[in-house]
Amino acid sequence: MTSTQARTATFRQRYDEQDNGLRFQEMLYTGNHPELEPVRDGIIGDKVMRARARTGVLEKLSKQDVLRDQFTLDEMNDLNNYLAWNIWDVLVMRATEGVSGMIPRQEYEILSMLHMFYRYPEILTMITDEVGGAQGVLDLGAVASGELASQLNPLHDWCIGSCGFAMGRTGLMALEAIKRDEYVAESNITLKFMQRQKWAKRTDGLIFNSQDRYRGRIHHQHVIDSVAAKVVPFEPDGPQHASFTQFNASAELLAFLVHYDCRLGFSDTGPYELPDGKLLIIRDMFVNEPAFQWSQACEDAKLPHAYTLALVLDPDVIGLEEIRVNDIATTFTRPKNYLQAVVGGAVFARPSWDTPMGEIYSIELDELDGHLERIREATVKLYTTISKTSRRDLIWGGHDVYYVGFLLPYLRGTGTYEKACRDYDLWEIDQRVANYYYEINKRGFAQETMPNKIFSGAGYLPFPDGTRLNRSKYRSM
Repeated sequence: MTSTQARTATFRQRYDEQDNGLRFQEMLYTGNHPELEPVRDGIIGDKVMRARARTGVLEKLSKQDVLRDQFTLDEMNDLNNYLAWNIWDVLVMRATEGVSGMIPRQEYEILSMLHMFYRYPEILTMITDEVGGAQGVLDLGAVASGELASQLNPLHDWCIGSCGFAMGRTGLMALEAIKRDEYVAESNITLKFMQRQKWAKRTDGLIFNSQDRYRGRIHHQHVIDSVAAKVVPFEPDGPQHASFTQFNASAELLAFLVHYDCRLGFSDTGPYELPDGKLLIIRDMFVNEPAFQWSQACEDAKLPHAYTLALVLDPDVIGLEEIRVNDIATTFTRPKNYLQAVVGGAVFARPSWDTPMGEIYSIELDELDGHLERIREATVKLYTTISKTSRRDLIWGGHDVYYVGFLLPYLRGTGTYEKACRDYDLWEIDQRVANYYYEINKRGFAQETMPNKIFSGAGYLPFPDGTRLNRSKYRSM
């Protein structure tokens, strides 16, 4: 080891109940309560937001809590306020990573979130009915804990609530298309689905990684053991480390590109502490999604649906002070470059989304070059396709990645995909949303108004006190 001088890690102090964590960035969050003190990122931010809640919906929940049919109005407002901070917390860290510059992401994100808010409640209700109610939703939510490369993962759950409810509602209120006291019943449905999915995976009573000091430990021990058994140790500055991290970077780039520059194709869980004190991150990268026609480039390159990487970190190599696996399933550390601390790895492939766990296979590290060549082939072909695609088609393609992509794992997992297409017009554009295509670029809405509402938190207005839980939208204006 020549490039990094080892020093004692202190990250375990972050798991002490009294510890408030480190600052990862200097921005402060104000939210929809400008009269209150601004809030920081990280562990202390979570503490403050939970302390401000009127209810216990952000504390450890029992199974009976999550099986309840709906939230109270105060619980919905507590979730709304927490999601607003949580979204800010992950977005300021993510910044523009993975962005190619070719795809108008702001526009497609906004359109898809508006669409989700309108349509998801109906489809999520259908899924819930098809699986026999709330217990069936919990059973579905638990699937990812026993699998590698499952898209029934916490990231998709978070997207249902953060995009399908919080940001979608914020956008429609900013457009003055809905009012604060409307779509309460529908919002309840979306938030309940998110809560049940996330609770079923964690099994500790919490739903957000940020509530557990940024630990996303969802996998069963037998999965962790089977992954760890395949890990090959190597030196942080050796040739195997270079080959492994190069493969990680190339697969990550393609996963982003297949999903039109968004993080939906990438998901970390962990950190899982191993018996020797090292940390394991399990990373899924979805590099071939047949639901999207442009993914034909990946099919032509004979790529699997997903690669799973096991990254073993030695905390002392970088003197690890804090590690966060946040709620968009992304790992951040202090010091920043945790890849310097990777001292072992393993790679697995899942040929298709429905491949049984017993047929997921491991790839030897000295065999990565062949896969890397196919990844690069697909990446070049996909870049070429995207560069020739019109702006309008890129926006609606990105819309499909979000709007259909967030729902896809739940539809596949319940065998309701065809039903959603046939009976619920899954791939169609709601006329209201089609009209918004022309509205969002007026008066700087997509470039200034909406980002400001989201980043400041000011746009996540609570439901007014006294609003009825069964209230929908009863006026056209």
